[in-house]
Amino acid sequence: MSGRAMPKQDRNNSKQDYATPAPFIAAALARLRINRFNFDFAADASNHKAAKYWTEKDNALNKTPAEWAKACRGGWGWLNPPFKDIAPWAAACAAAEDQGAHIAFLVPASVGANWFVDSIHHRALVLGLNGRLDFIPGNHFPKDCMLCLFGPTISPGFDVWCWK
Repeated sequence: MSGRAMPKQDRNNSKQDYATPAPFIAAALARLRINRFNFDFAADASNHKAAKYWTEKDNALNKTPAEWAKACRGGWGWLNPPFKDIAPWAAACAAAEDQGAHIAFLVPASVGANWFVDSIHHRALVLGLNGRLDFIPGNHFPKDCMLCLFGPTISPGFDVWCWK
């Protein structure tokens, strides 16, 4: 073990509403061959990635899978959820997929987490991101991330995506 100490972290007291970087959104749209996302499931007026979105007040996790699918309106939904509790968001994506939704889900690459095993593995196409994201300009996020693609027309699997 090196002599460096890990910075103190408090997942219950950290900012949870960072906007997804615009260059990454542009790359995701190009990868999906679409012009826009039809809906953003966890956003606010300052960070939404679709014209229509649910805010914290709307409480996306209290919506039914059918409501999530309807929100996509036959296109793709976007989800960069709060990272402090990913499990219910992952489960909501899987349930919405069962109702016909297509959702792009950006999260830390935590393949050993129960939420990954329960809701993503063998359900979504997982794209491990090669190239760190800068949620704060000029400051790389300290963890690897992955983009999980849910949808009835998506074949589950894993790939590494050099998105830059």
